[in-house]
Amino acid sequence: MHAGPSEPPEDHRPRQARAVAAAWCVSAGVILGAAALICLALHAVSGQQAIAIGLPGALLIVGGLIAAAIPDAATGRRIGFEAGFQAGWLLSRLRSLFSPPRNEL
Repeated sequence: MHAGPSEPPEDHRPRQARAVAAAWCVSAGVILGAAALICLALHAVSGQQAIAIGLPGALLIVGGLIAAAIPDAATGRRIGFEAGFQAGWLLSRLRSLFSPPRNEL
């Protein structure tokens, strides 16, 4: 018999593997961006073509940085719960400060 709520499945990829993948994404983005700038400086491509080469590089850099910055699933749930709890506490405090006093008989 199952006594408690079921736990959601944990992320099977360790945090270190995610960090390595994020580093590879950022590295690939930097290489694409550098290639776009070098080709533009050598007048091998036009400005539009350099943007077309550099845009995926910029997306890879941003995606890699985001992937490196976000926590794993369990930590994200815990942080989200704590943030919601604090927001609810703050909201109740603000309501009590700005609400008119009750006239109790």
